[in-house]
Amino acid sequence: MPYLKAKHLTPSLKKLNQESDKANCKLISVGGEIRFQSESDLEDYIEAQFSEIFPDLLLVKRQYTVKMQRCDLLCCTKSDKQPVIIELKNEEDRGIVPQLIRYRKAIVVEKPFAEQINYSLPVKLIVIAPTFHEDNYTDKEASKFENDLYLWEFRVKNHNKLGKFSISDKTYDIFYPIFGLPETQSNYESYLASLPAFTFNFLFKLNKEYRNDFVVLRSLFMSQAKVKEMVSTTYSKLLYGIGEG
Repeated sequence: MPYLKAKHLTPSLKKLNQESDKANCKLISVGGEIRFQSESDLEDYIEAQFSEIFPDLLLVKRQYTVKMQRCDLLCCTKSDKQPVIIELKNEEDRGIVPQLIRYRKAIVVEKPFAEQINYSLPVKLIVIAPTFHEDNYTDKEASKFENDLYLWEFRVKNHNKLGKFSISDKTYDIFYPIFGLPETQSNYESYLASLPAFTFNFLFKLNKEYRNDFVVLRSLFMSQAKVKEMVSTTYSKLLYGIGEG
C-alpha cells in the first residue's frame, strides 16, 4: 500500500489535519530533557507568545517565501521599523548562519511589505535554538554582518508537569502537554481533557475494552520526535507518521 501523503488529501482533510497539528502542539521528554515535539510546535508557540517575548517587535509575516528563500518570522521594530529576521530551530543546525544570510539577501533585494518595514536600516538577524555548534560561531565571525547577527539559546524545563520556556534570562509558561514523563498518564481525567476534540470523539467510539490500549499506544507515538496525528473526515481513522508520510 502506498504511503498517504499530504498531496493525496482532499482540501477538507488537509484543513482538518492543519487543525489537528494546531491542537496537537506538545512537549516531549527525551533523555531526561524537555523539548518541543517539532519545529512547527516551536513556531506555533513563539507566534502565540510573540508580543510577550518580543515586546519591541512587530510580527509582519510567518513562513514568508521570497526568491526561493523562506524565513520563519519576518519582523520589524516598533520604534523605527528596522527589519528583523528570526529563524527558529528545534535542534542544533551547523548551517544556520549561511541560511540566514541568504534570507537577508532575498529580503533586501525584494523589499516586501515596504509600507511596514524601513529597508534603509540594517537587517537584524536572530537565530533561536536550544544549542549552537562551534561552526555557527565561526560562520558568524566570518560574516560581514556579524554585528547584526545574534545567536540566542532557549531552554525548556518541566515545572510541576508544565513546560517553562527560558530565553534571555526570562521565563514564560508553555501550555502544551508533556509526553514521555513517567507520571503523565497518572491522572486520566486530565489526560482526557487535553485531547483534541476529534481524538476524544474517536476514543469514545471505541469499545471500552480497547480504550486503554489506544491511550497507551497513542502516548507512545506522540512522545516520539516529529510524529504527528492525522484524522479522517469521518473520524473513523487516526493515522500517525513523520512529516508528510
